Amino acid sequence: MATGSLMALMQSCGGEDEGEAGGGETPTSATGGSPAATPTSAPSRSDRLRLAGGQWGYVSPFSYNRGPGLAHALFGFDTLTRKDGTGDVIPWLSPKWEMTPDGLHYGYTIHEKAAWQDGTPLTAEDVAFTFDYFINGPGRKAAGIVGQITFIDKVTVSGGHAVEVSLKEPYAPFDVLVAGRMPILPKHIWSSVDDPAKYRDARALIGSGPFRIDSVDETAGAYRYVANPDFYLGRPEVGALEFVPAADELLSLERGELDAGSPPTEDGVPDGALKPFEDQKTWGRLDGDGEWARSMHINMAKPFPFNDRQFRQALAYAIDRKDMVKRLLLGVGEPGSLGGLAPSHAMISKELPAYDLDVAKARALLDGIGLRDTNGDGFRELPDGSKFEPELQTSTRYSPKAAELVKEYLRAVGIDVKVTSLNSNTADDNAAKGNYELSLVGYGGFGGDPDTLRTRFSANVKSQSFSRAVGYANARFEELAAKQLGAVKPDERAALVRELQGLIAEDVPIIPMYLPKRILLYRKEVFDAWYYTPGGIFGGYPGALNKHSFTTGRKSGF
Repeated sequence: MATGSLMALMQSCGGEDEGEAGGGETPTSATGGSPAATPTSAPSRSDRLRLAGGQWGYVSPFSYNRGPGLAHALFGFDTLTRKDGTGDVIPWLSPKWEMTPDGLHYGYTIHEKAAWQDGTPLTAEDVAFTFDYFINGPGRKAAGIVGQITFIDKVTVSGGHAVEVSLKEPYAPFDVLVAGRMPILPKHIWSSVDDPAKYRDARALIGSGPFRIDSVDETAGAYRYVANPDFYLGRPEVGALEFVPAADELLSLERGELDAGSPPTEDGVPDGALKPFEDQKTWGRLDGDGEWARSMHINMAKPFPFNDRQFRQALAYAIDRKDMVKRLLLGVGEPGSLGGLAPSHAMISKELPAYDLDVAKARALLDGIGLRDTNGDGFRELPDGSKFEPELQTSTRYSPKAAELVKEYLRAVGIDVKVTSLNSNTADDNAAKGNYELSLVGYGGFGGDPDTLRTRFSANVKSQSFSRAVGYANARFEELAAKQLGAVKPDERAALVRELQGLIAEDVPIIPMYLPKRILLYRKEVFDAWYYTPGGIFGGYPGALNKHSFTTGRKSGF
């Protein structure tokens, strides 16, 4: 389809009645998107939903902290598309869209009833402004929240509700990683903001979304959102979202202080901890595969032995990941795949080395590169005879037991690590800047779009994320990473992604140690439309903060 005819199609769609979530016609997408799923159950109305808070920042699109902070920002700010409980991409701010067969042009119709929370109409001009703000403007420093927008050639507006995005080359995950992740900004507010990360005016929180911020206490980690009664998809089914501090979510849930809660990410679920929630008339339970992992990062930019593949393979054989699942997660989880994706991922390779515990093999690999115990103290020295005591950094955000176990495993093969515990902000900053030798880092994205392999491991991606692999270089990896990015045919892309995993598993730049299973317990009478989004919305974390379900009261469709 030529560009001109694409824009004509989008203009013709813009005048139709897209309907509302609360009734009327069901929104549908054009060829480029999946149809909105048929409703599966009656909406679950809730006047107030109380959830655990956290220190997620000032939740504008540029001042949030980590994945939960982005989820909070997106309560108030909309994206063009969204995922539902089936994993399908569904209409949101754009009720209809189209992609040309070559994958170079995407046309979007903007919902005619969309408006900013200050009453200003939302138009295609706002969408075009947002793209430019992230690509060329002050927002480019925060562009990591979306996909590869450097591939975008131009954004063209035709009329008030039609916009076309033209790419320089195909980008397979555009619908999910760009259209589904970029928060659309009000031009009349952000066009005068030169430093978005520091912008704390109340107008910084004005979006077009189903919820508007009512109060923020960053220090306490408390947030309150109220439903936007004029939301263009209909009145949200949850009247208010209240996030309150809760050191122990299960205890707070049992006491009636929360309406839904989860066990700690780490430390597992002890016997009897879930017993108070066994009454199925009162309590619901949602289980899901893990997409968040605690990983050990090895800084390959450091000199020997960190830049030696044999050393990194030895570490993989020395760390007993199955034992970590048993002792740290109490069995409620699974070892990570050395290929860099969650074991439950649809594109997981079945041909990867498992790196099950093999102390003898780890010792042999270390001997082979000259790391030997030359003075008889039980620990290995460098080939020149000097002491080898690598530093292992960890964050106070997570359980200290993981670092203790890693130290235990590595002592068994003759490596004595020095554990340094840092506050969460310093640990994240060090991981992002590569200021470490070994580091334990926790993050999501293992179940999301497989382009995360490129953004995490490619030397060509100038990432400042704490999840990036530092110092990794592999020419074949770079070739395959670029090819999968433009492979718009799913089968072709899956084959390339599987080969990428094989290279990563052989080179061992990162050791994903374990992925905790997800458990959410909730009061059925308050809200019962919970779901984990297959593959995630923005990397799979957090899994149950789903604006779609809070808005529609459904797990799929409208």
